[in-house]
Amino acid sequence: MIFTIYNFPFSFHRVLTSGFFLTIFLLSPFIHAEKTLSSIPVESRTILGNETFCHNLPEILLDKRLGLVINHTSLLADGTPLLAACLKKGMQIKAIFSPEHGYSGKIEGGNKVKDNRLNDIKIFSLYGKTKRPTPEQMREIDAFIYDIQDVGTRFYTYITTLKYVLEAAAKAKIPVFVLDRPNPAGGIIIEGPLLQPEFESYIGSISIPVRYGLTIGELALMMKGQGWVPTDVKLHIIKMKNWKRNYFWEDTGLTWTPTSPNMPSPETALIYPGTGLLGGIILNQGLGTPDPFLQFGSPWMDPDLIIRKLPSLASRGVKFEVIDYTPRPIPGKTLNPPYKNQLCHGISVHITQKNKFFPLRFTLALIKVLKENYPDKIFKESNSLSLMFGNNLLAEYLVGETSYNKLLASIKKDEDLFRKIRRKYLLYK
Repeated sequence: MIFTIYNFPFSFHRVLTSGFFLTIFLLSPFIHAEKTLSSIPVESRTILGNETFCHNLPEILLDKRLGLVINHTSLLADGTPLLAACLKKGMQIKAIFSPEHGYSGKIEGGNKVKDNRLNDIKIFSLYGKTKRPTPEQMREIDAFIYDIQDVGTRFYTYITTLKYVLEAAAKAKIPVFVLDRPNPAGGIIIEGPLLQPEFESYIGSISIPVRYGLTIGELALMMKGQGWVPTDVKLHIIKMKNWKRNYFWEDTGLTWTPTSPNMPSPETALIYPGTGLLGGIILNQGLGTPDPFLQFGSPWMDPDLIIRKLPSLASRGVKFEVIDYTPRPIPGKTLNPPYKNQLCHGISVHITQKNKFFPLRFTLALIKVLKENYPDKIFKESNSLSLMFGNNLLAEYLVGETSYNKLLASIKKDEDLFRKIRRKYLLYK
């Protein structure tokens, strides 16, 4: 079997909470997540893979011992945690595996997370002593269930967690069920260079663009199909219903749960493929404020000059607001934001037309303006920028070793190539 894609008929009934499951729910860190139900009828909104999974448990999982790869985003559309829904169905949950930021999603990025327990269920951190499930951790597991909301950007570690789970499962000869979810950055627009092998790291581990336009299920299929994980891994995709490639998050009718401490909204996820790079050039990208990545600035930047010199093509679909702000330490989000406690002159970005906004192109145009006007301020000799970008061309441009036009031409070539490669892995129109 190469892989299986499930697309069951669906008539989901809300999971009722008995006294036992209410206790589980209240003990769970999911309690902090927003539980507001969508006002859009179930037949109109996007139906998540986890809803189909809980309503029609695949027969091959009956009486199997399961390991859930989940975090605080692993919610059904009505706000029920996947864990509670699985337990109510009588599934045998032997372990939980959590990614960066922990099972609760409240731990600052980059901080190691310890193993834990939830009642009698072990929680193994995949961002602590190990980043891969170990043979000992998998000893009592017959299958993995992966259900984590992603943001559609390559430099986001949940993707690498999926890759490592697929690799571990292949080695242990156990299946992985990926419960599919929407890509908040949409399924059409592709931006950025392909990751080059010499720049592989935990923040970028596969050869895809910065903004790749795939659901997590489609990405898992590509990992297997391209041989980025063992091709004999037993992969099963539980598809969504009512999701289209041109959808952004507000089109799904679903409630957004912050995927990590500095990803509070779907707009943040949409701009992140671009402004996420700004930390690599010594600019504050809104960290230490309520609006990370949707604003940026520094003590030395002139926002009016930047806005005036940004090309109109790069600024399509957005409006700008000139602001002054002071980045502050925020426990659980960032304790040391760039220019901490210093007054920054900056720009707030308001996305007005998501289908016309290209955040990476916008950010590259911004970097060009900064380079031309603040050549001694913006670049620090660091490998982190190249690890995020996927190659060293942006760093070479910043130090004058390649031209801006060559940088853009290289990116377009990679985007065109990826657009052809990904076609056979698309599950939705």
